[in-house]
Amino acid sequence: MLKWFPMARLIFTDTDSLYYLIEAPDVEAKLFEHRDLLDYSDYPLGHKYHDPTNRLKLGKFKCETKGASIIEIVALRPKMYSILMRKDTNPASETVEKQRIKGISRATARDIRHKDYIAQLHDPVENYQINRRIGHKAHQLYSFEVCISLFHLPCALSCALSCALF
Repeated sequence: MLKWFPMARLIFTDTDSLYYLIEAPDVEAKLFEHRDLLDYSDYPLGHKYHDPTNRLKLGKFKCETKGASIIEIVALRPKMYSILMRKDTNPASETVEKQRIKGISRATARDIRHKDYIAQLHDPVENYQINRRIGHKAHQLYSFEVCISLFHLPCALSCALSCALF
C-alpha cells in the first residue's frame, strides 16, 4: 500500500482486515490499476470497478465496504470498533453503522450505536451491560448472567478519525 500511496496511514487492523487513511485524488482508480492483487467481485454489478476475475481467490485483498465510502471510524481497542459509512457507492446515499464488540452477545450489542463509541472516546466512563449466555459444566446446561464492562477505561485511549475518503 505504501508503495502506491506513500502518505497512507494505517488506522487499525482486525483479524483479517487493514484500514488505511489515504488522502489522494481518485484512490479507487489507482488501486484498480493493480487489480491483479485485489478482488473486486463484491462491487455492485453496474459499478465501473466491478471485476469478477479474482472472485474467491486466496491471497487477494477485498474492499469490505464494496466500494462505499467510509465517513468515520472509531477504534477503541482490539475487536472493538465502529464504522460509519455510506449504504452504497452513491455519495448521497444514507449512512449505515458497522460495529464490532468481541465477547458481547449480539442482543446486548444491538443497542450500542456509533455515537456511544464517540462519547466513550471523548469522555471515558465505565459502562456495564448484562450479558446472558448458555454454558455447560459437567454436561449440564446452565444459563448465566454476567455483568461485563463494555468500555474499559485504560483501553479507551485509542484513535478516532473523521474523514471523507471519497
